[in-house]
Amino acid sequence: MLVNEAAKLSGTTKKAIEYYCQKGLLCPAFSENGYRVFTAEDVECLKKISLLRSLGVSVEDIRDLLNRNDSAPFQRIIEERERELQKTKEQNELLKELAVSMDWNTVHRKAAAAVSRQSVTDRLVKAFPGFWGKSLAVHFGRFLQDPVRTAEQENAYREICEYLDGVQFEVPEELEIYLDEMNTEAGQEAVLSADAALSDAADDPENWLKNNQEIIEKYREFIQSAEYQSSPGAKLMELLRKFTQEQGYNTIFIPAMRRLSPAYDEYIRKLQKADQIYSQQYQE
Repeated sequence: MLVNEAAKLSGTTKKAIEYYCQKGLLCPAFSENGYRVFTAEDVECLKKISLLRSLGVSVEDIRDLLNRNDSAPFQRIIEERERELQKTKEQNELLKELAVSMDWNTVHRKAAAAVSRQSVTDRLVKAFPGFWGKSLAVHFGRFLQDPVRTAEQENAYREICEYLDGVQFEVPEELEIYLDEMNTEAGQEAVLSADAALSDAADDPENWLKNNQEIIEKYREFIQSAEYQSSPGAKLMELLRKFTQEQGYNTIFIPAMRRLSPAYDEYIRKLQKADQIYSQQYQE
């Protein structure tokens, strides 16, 4: 069939079809006289492209969606949009505050903090795949509520951005599937719960260890089991351990975060104290 019929059957326009062909989303054959010839499969592809465009998906993202046969690229686009929505929501809240208070200095400080926080968390999501990147963004984001004020903080912020722009945590395909399975609402709730528990342990390690002794014992037993040692979770943690030791995470990123955020520095000091108490109790 020719372009007029393809446009009619797919519910789009000739001009749009020409554009999609130019962008390589569609590659119909040519007849001897130079006309594009569309197949039924091309029409189905046009319907998909038209739907995705109506949902606001960019041409570049559509190419990725059409070339993959899984949900991962869809999830990536959804998460990017959610981050943009959150950014817009924060901006609107600050505009409302400014409209009521007319306190330009206070709102400026809050806006500066939001920009630096968004910059770091976006980089974490890009540097670490799927579920892991989102988890790190949640964890570190809560320590970036204040604006950069000093030269030392400015240098630390720049060092963090340069570090995250230059690293990539590579995960084998079989473990990517494991991460994708964890990338659910329930998985994110579990991350928030674990992060809160770690904060509680850092604030009052003696009582936390006492109140959670049974859980700790079961956890220690589990991670020493053959079942865990051969699991995707254990393999992922080993990859992460090597990354943190060999790729500057512990020697560049974490020290820079401590210089950037006094709240994070205090958190690390508490964790170190809690770790000493834990090690003494379990003789590690």
